[in-house]
Amino acid sequence: MKLTAKHSELLQLLLWKLLTAMSFAYGCQPPTLKLTRFPGCPADPGSGWRSLQPVTEQQCAMLCAKQSWCAALSLDAASIADGIGQLGECRLFTAETALIGWNSSCGGQSGLASSDRLSSFQTEYLAARNVTVKRVHIPNNSVKIFAAFLQHQPAASSLIGCVAKCSELPACRGIVFNSSNCSLLTDYPLCRWFEQPPNSSELAVYEFHTVGTQQCFETVNLRVSDALSFDRLWAEYKTGFGTYHGNYFAGLEWLHARTSAQPSSNRFRVDLLYWNDTYIYAYYLNVLILAESTNYTVSEFTFEPGGGLHQNLFVDKNIQFQTRDRGLSTCSYGQNCAQMFQPQWHTCCHSSGPFGRYFNYPTALNVSAADRAKGIVWASNAPTNITDGHYYSFKQLEILMLT
Repeated sequence: MKLTAKHSELLQLLLWKLLTAMSFAYGCQPPTLKLTRFPGCPADPGSGWRSLQPVTEQQCAMLCAKQSWCAALSLDAASIADGIGQLGECRLFTAETALIGWNSSCGGQSGLASSDRLSSFQTEYLAARNVTVKRVHIPNNSVKIFAAFLQHQPAASSLIGCVAKCSELPACRGIVFNSSNCSLLTDYPLCRWFEQPPNSSELAVYEFHTVGTQQCFETVNLRVSDALSFDRLWAEYKTGFGTYHGNYFAGLEWLHARTSAQPSSNRFRVDLLYWNDTYIYAYYLNVLILAESTNYTVSEFTFEPGGGLHQNLFVDKNIQFQTRDRGLSTCSYGQNCAQMFQPQWHTCCHSSGPFGRYFNYPTALNVSAADRAKGIVWASNAPTNITDGHYYSFKQLEILMLT
């Protein structure tokens, strides 16, 4: 026989009467289900199962205990009493509703929840989404960039709610969750900061949760100080050099292999930090670096504006990489741009210097004419008081690839 809505309501009513009768007949106490006060109320009350007759809080708790899926309940009390306790409409909720669809502040209201059932559901929920807890150490030279990519989520007041928000956002790399404060971290180079970086000054430590198989940006090129010279020959630029947590370049062969493996779906980001700690960035999509036989020619790229950074990394397509001992620029008089301005994909010659000389403050604010264009320049983004962008050398540069 097909069960109609009316039949369903009758069955619920019979169940309620049966449980109520049993509780009075045997003097039952609330069943063994540890319930504690749960602040707030369900965001969507209609998402819960409701009793058809007013019940007491004790009876509502009994109904919840009888349902393995019930992890929380609310009782909208009416202004009547039956000699046993205040009566109201009982609503039962799943753990998912209690942890994701619950308003933490709801006019002083509260419900009851089973911490055991909530905990069990949370464990299963996080495991299914491959949520992993890591400790992230952010040093002084990166904390402002880290903060720029944290997006606070006031509507998510639980760990599961925070994870759910991250799962909805493709750019989310994971979450920072503390008590009831949820923040999503987007497009940040987490690959570099999952562990304590050696010999770095620690500013903040975050308990960080990675979510699912979310990708993170891996460092390709990083400039943070003058501790390492980037004026190097072809062999070193081919294989890479430096330390991953400091001044670093992954290598031209690494770039060729990575971009060739996914030429139409890769994503790079360039981060620049001014000396006043203002931060700008932009993206490069579908970059293709050809083999060494072409002198690692940049064959394709698409610039995608982001946070204020202009397109200066590559002057054009089909440009070779050049060091002092190998590669060609496009200068009509045969000048060696790498010898004059350090390695780069030079035309004649460049408008950015990711591999340039690192100048310290205050010299970097306006270098001498002899050092023009030799620093970590980004000509189109120099401060407005600099008449020639090649005279300003940035405080920090990082090029990253989404892996």
